[in-house]
Amino acid sequence: MKIFRNMKLRYKMILIYSLIAFVPLVIVDTFAMQRIGHLVNEQEKSTSKNMIEVAKNALDGDIKVYNNLSNYLAYSDTVGNLLTYQFDSEYDLYKALTTSFDPLLTSVSNFHTDISSITVYSQKNISHSTTLMPLSKIQNESWYNQVKKSNDPLWIVHGKNVLNVRKMPILERKGQLGIIAITINYDDVFKSFTNLKNKNYGIYIADAKGNVIYNHQNFEHGYYKDMLSYKQCVALSKKKDGHVLTKTSEETGWTLYYYNSFTSMSDNTVQKTTQFMIVVVFISSLLMAFAIWATSRGIVARLEALQDNVKAVEEGALEVTVTSEDQDEIGSLIRGFGEMINRIKFLIEEVYESKIKEKNFEMRALQQQINPHFLYNTLSMINFMAIESGQNDISKITLSLSDFYRTALNKGNNTCSLDDELKNMKAYLDIQQMMHDYDFELDIEIDEEIRGYESPNLILQPIVENAIGHGIDLLEERKGVLKVYATENEDQVFIMVEDNGVGMDEETKHRMLNENSKGYGMRNVNQRIKLLYGEEYGLHIESVIGEGTLVTIRLPKIVFKNRNI
Repeated sequence: MKIFRNMKLRYKMILIYSLIAFVPLVIVDTFAMQRIGHLVNEQEKSTSKNMIEVAKNALDGDIKVYNNLSNYLAYSDTVGNLLTYQFDSEYDLYKALTTSFDPLLTSVSNFHTDISSITVYSQKNISHSTTLMPLSKIQNESWYNQVKKSNDPLWIVHGKNVLNVRKMPILERKGQLGIIAITINYDDVFKSFTNLKNKNYGIYIADAKGNVIYNHQNFEHGYYKDMLSYKQCVALSKKKDGHVLTKTSEETGWTLYYYNSFTSMSDNTVQKTTQFMIVVVFISSLLMAFAIWATSRGIVARLEALQDNVKAVEEGALEVTVTSEDQDEIGSLIRGFGEMINRIKFLIEEVYESKIKEKNFEMRALQQQINPHFLYNTLSMINFMAIESGQNDISKITLSLSDFYRTALNKGNNTCSLDDELKNMKAYLDIQQMMHDYDFELDIEIDEEIRGYESPNLILQPIVENAIGHGIDLLEERKGVLKVYATENEDQVFIMVEDNGVGMDEETKHRMLNENSKGYGMRNVNQRIKLLYGEEYGLHIESVIGEGTLVTIRLPKIVFKNRNI
C-alpha cells in the first residue's frame, strides 16, 4: 500500500484506469448475451406495440370519418324532406332527386374515393339508380333487425366490402323508418395494416362475435413455420407474455391480434448482441489508451497550471490565466478559483465606482432642487411684469408654460396621475393655440373617473405635438380639429388623440413606432409604456391619407399612488 501511495499521480491513474477498463469488460462478456438479448426482445416488443397502436388509431380515425359522414346524411334535412314530401307527379320526384338528392350523395363520394356506394332505404316504394331503394331490399339481411334496434352506426364486413349502416333519425322523427348504408372498399378500410415496417408478422381482426373479418400474414421464406392460426393467436394472447398483442377498436369494438415470428426475433437478437459486443470491446480498448494519455495531460497538467496561477496571485497579479470547462472536481476547483479572483476584482472596482456614483447622485439631487425652483421663480416674475404692464396674453402663456414645466418635471418621478398628464397636455395646447392664432379647434372630453388612474409621465405631449406639426399644420383647405377623449373597460384605459390632418401612409406609421426618426417622440412613448406595463400596452396608430390620424394609448387601469421608480 505504501508503494501505491508513493507512486506518482500519473502512474496511479494509469493503474486505476486499466482496472476500470478490463474488469467491467469481463463482467459484460459474461452477462451480455442474456441481458442484451432480453433488452433487444423487449425493445422489439415495444416497437411492435407502438407500431400497431399507430395502425389501430389510423383505423379508428378512418372509422370516425365514415361515422361522421353517416351521421351527416342520416340527419340531413334535404334527405328527410325529400322522402316525406308528397310529390304531385313522378316527374317532380325525379327532378327533386336529380337536383337535390343526387348532388348531396355525389359530393360525399367525390371527396371520399374509397366509398363504393351510398344507398338510402326508405318505406316508400321508390327506386332511383343505386342511391335510393325500398326497405324490402334489405329486410332479409342478417343485420336488418340489429340496425332497427340500434341508434348508432353498425359495421358489417361483407366479402370485399365494408358496410356502415344505421337508422336515419331525420325520418324516424317524421314517423318513418329509413336506413342508410355506406359501402367502403375493404382494402381501403384496412390499409393501415398492410404495409407495416416490420417483417415476418401476422394480423387477425375479429368482430364482436369472434368472426375473423381481416387476415394478413407477411412472412418471408424460411419463417412460414412461425405462422399462427386465429385460434392459436387467441390462446396465446391470454398468456400476457407480449408475443401476441391485442388491441380493441373504440369505434367498432373489433379486436386486433398481432404477433411476430419467434425465430425472426431470435435471429435479430443474436445479430444485434454480437454487434454490440464488438462495439463494447473496441470502445473499452480506446478508453484504456485514452486514459493513459488523459491522466498526465488532463489531470496533472491542469493542477500544475492552477498552481502557477495561485503563485501569480500571491505576487499581486489579479489575473486568471487558467480556465476549464470540465465538470470534474479539478474543473470545478479551477472555475471556483477564477470566480473568486473575478469577485475580488469586482469588489475593488465596485467600491471605486460607488464613490463616483454617490457624487453624481448628489449633484443630480442638487440640480432637481435648484433648477425647478429657479425656473418657477423666473416665470412667476415674468407673469407679474406682464400683469403690471397689462399684457394679458403674455401672462396667460407664462402661466401655461409654468403649468407645463411643473407637470413635466413631476418632481423627478416617471409616473403621475392622468389628471396631471392631461394638465400638462392642456398647458402645451394652450401655448400652441396662441402660437397658431387659434387657427385650429380643440375638443377635450375626459371623464373625472379616469383622471385618477396612473400614467407614465409625458406621453400625451409628444403625440399632440406630432398631430399638430405633421397633420394639422399641413392642411390647406379646411380648419384643423384636434380631439382628445378616453374610454375604459374592466381592466384597461384607452386615451384617443384624433386629428383631421393630412394623414400618413403605412411606411410612416411603421417608422414613427419603430425608428428613432428626428421629430417623432412616438417611439419613445411606446417603448416607455411597454417597459413599465408589458408588451400588450402601448400605442396603436390608425390613419387615412387625406382624412386624418387616430392614435390610441392603451394603459392598465391602476389607481395612481404617487409611485417613484
